[in-house]
Amino acid sequence: MAVLVRDLLEVLIVLAVGAMLVTVVRRLAAGELRVYRCSACARPTSRGYPRCRHCGSEQPDAL
Repeated sequence: MAVLVRDLLEVLIVLAVGAMLVTVVRRLAAGELRVYRCSACARPTSRGYPRCRHCGSEQPDAL
């Protein structure tokens, strides 16, 4: 019984990850995903940090 439960959980995890990947690919193909770019150097960067990792300029809309 424990093996059956483990196998079912494993299948559910695989289905969830697969569904997330399909969603991302669809949004990417539809052009709905936007890359955040630094306002100074125009290189892709993270909004999670207050400064650009490439040029060091402060990002006005960092989270």
